[in-house]
Amino acid sequence: MTLHAHAEALYASIRSLLGQHDATQVQSKLERELRHVIPTWNHTTPDCPGWYWFKPQGVSEPRLLHVSHGRIDTKLMADLGPPNNLVDVQRVKGQWAGPLLPPTLR
Repeated sequence: MTLHAHAEALYASIRSLLGQHDATQVQSKLERELRHVIPTWNHTTPDCPGWYWFKPQGVSEPRLLHVSHGRIDTKLMADLGPPNNLVDVQRVKGQWAGPLLPPTLR
């Protein structure tokens, strides 16, 4: 199920509770917010810090990577672990999904 389909299904379930509203605007907002809950694979490099699923080119197994600002400048860096450690996300080629939201406390 695509992210758009998830947003449409969620909208259909809450539509009657919303009163007067712009359906397109509500569905777009739902889709943007669901991106954090239901990440999808794409080739767009991360544009904000967080945890991301990453699948390198030619490798079938994805792994979690932490993306944060560099120690010296504000460039986004991916923690690849030894021996490379922090690498500019612009240089890391593959598919990304995220950022993932941390769990909430009840």
